[in-house]
Amino acid sequence: MTALSHSHPSSELPQAHRPRPGGSFDATAITFAAMGLFDALTGDQRARVLLPHEDPGRTHWNFLPESGRAGLPLGELDRHQEALAHRLIAESMSIPAYARVVQVMTNEHVLRELNLPVFGHIAPTFRDARGYFFTFFGQPQPDTTWGWRLVGHHLSVNVTVVDGDLVNATPFLLGAEPARFGPFRILGEEEDAAFTLLDGLTGSQQQRTVIHSRPPADFVTRTVTSIGEVEYPAYHGVGRRDAMITDEDRKALAYFRAHPRGCRAGDLSPTQRGHFDTLLALFVERARPGLVGYEMDRIAAAGGVENLHFAWAGGTSIEQPHYFRIQGPVTLVEFDNAEDNANHVHSVWRDPTNDFGADLLIQHHLEHDHTGSHEDREEAPGPHSGEREGEAT
Repeated sequence: MTALSHSHPSSELPQAHRPRPGGSFDATAITFAAMGLFDALTGDQRARVLLPHEDPGRTHWNFLPESGRAGLPLGELDRHQEALAHRLIAESMSIPAYARVVQVMTNEHVLRELNLPVFGHIAPTFRDARGYFFTFFGQPQPDTTWGWRLVGHHLSVNVTVVDGDLVNATPFLLGAEPARFGPFRILGEEEDAAFTLLDGLTGSQQQRTVIHSRPPADFVTRTVTSIGEVEYPAYHGVGRRDAMITDEDRKALAYFRAHPRGCRAGDLSPTQRGHFDTLLALFVERARPGLVGYEMDRIAAAGGVENLHFAWAGGTSIEQPHYFRIQGPVTLVEFDNAEDNANHVHSVWRDPTNDFGADLLIQHHLEHDHTGSHEDREEAPGPHSGEREGEAT
């Protein structure tokens, strides 16, 4: 009998089983949480919550209350299902970020009461703390590509899992109306950190940082599907006219991808740089803790934190309408507090190259064999780079 030969075990995993940069069990934890929610839904609920991963609506992340929104509202889940939905939300981000998500939704109760004198009996129809819509893009399964979204007023969370081990969490949007009321100041930490950085700059640094005396009414890049080389803000927020800007304002506030404006992080003093790093962390660390290192590695590979720029527009005190952004090749943070007499905030963390996992999906497509039969291969999503979504408020 011929003896079987046995190779000696290696101390290293085979290449096919080694974690890729950005890959970890974080994706598995998110996937298992999503599977728990999906399996707890009824057949009718599954039909409403599930869309193909290639669905064009996957990149529609507008955070306005809107008619005909796809997905399954939290208000139609029973207590057990809603608890599983919250488990998925919490597994997909840091606990401080999850706390903000919960506060944003809860804030709708306050806004409903504040809006009663204006909107009367219709206020409860669109100021609803459970009027946030869940959608799965592709059924969550291990070792597959799929995503989920939770969207509603002042909230847009978009998570993409690629090939079962890579995760993207942008765009990640949080807002609050009112920004300050009683014990509520949901995005106060981010706002205070930005003012600390601005106030710590020298006179000449502030002159370089403040790009315009008037802020935009909303994000300069709006809620576009993919960020272009140049973006201009809208003249006003949708459905309101309390923060209007002109053509000259729009030009002064414009976003130029290849030419970031403001003060470069690498030109700051050690103390100032510490303030900048604190502010950046409040947005990047919205991601699940195990994924923050991957996001910082992407920033490092694209030129490093030292080449990020901090820009400001509007007033320099919290009572005045104001706006700031952090910009780099793979990083865009925008924060505005311009409406309702500077008591209505929007904030977003985006990746101009990787929103909705765009860059990860391209890598996945290039690294895997797509020459087999239609049944054996995963279809790549069609491009939607030219698509533009409506502005939001």
